Amino acid sequence: MDTARWMPWRPRRRPLATAARTIASWDPAVRLQSRAHLLWLTQQLTEVRTTAHSAIAQPAAARTRLPDVLDLTLAPQLYADRMPAGAQQLTDALRAARRTAGQLAAATPRAGRHTLTRLTDDLGDAQELLEHACHDVRGADLRAADLTHLYLGGLRWDSTTQWPDPWAEQIRATSDPVNGGHRIRDT
Repeated sequence: MDTARWMPWRPRRRPLATAARTIASWDPAVRLQSRAHLLWLTQQLTEVRTTAHSAIAQPAAARTRLPDVLDLTLAPQLYADRMPAGAQQLTDALRAARRTAGQLAAATPRAGRHTLTRLTDDLGDAQELLEHACHDVRGADLRAADLTHLYLGGLRWDSTTQWPDPWAEQIRATSDPVNGGHRIRDT
């Protein structure tokens, strides 16, 4: 049996990036409310990507560690009834990645390298999409968002972003101009 056939990470199939794209399409106010959980998830995907990339060069050590690193549990808040689709999709993609990582020992070296390369690419795309979703609110209407207990440092916004009235001046005062928009300073 050609092991490359049963490996889900083929050139046009990127389940992690597809799930991250769904999450990135959430309403900006919902993304902002979930930002802490999404930032944590982005950090975890960075660690998984680093481990998967290492497994390409050092298969024995990194491949045994990869299934454990892929054993991620998303925050229950991302599954709440009021949340849009995406969290379950990402959980399913992570489970598939974990199963695939567990099967790499049986794969031929070539099929294993190809699968790991594609998995690493998929992780990179997912990480980039989630990073963007966590930091970009350009053009968003956030007038109804409750920003009271949210960390806003690093958010990118522009002149079309609509903030809640009590927050608009504070946002402007704590932001710096960046690439045709603004970025809220870390405080």
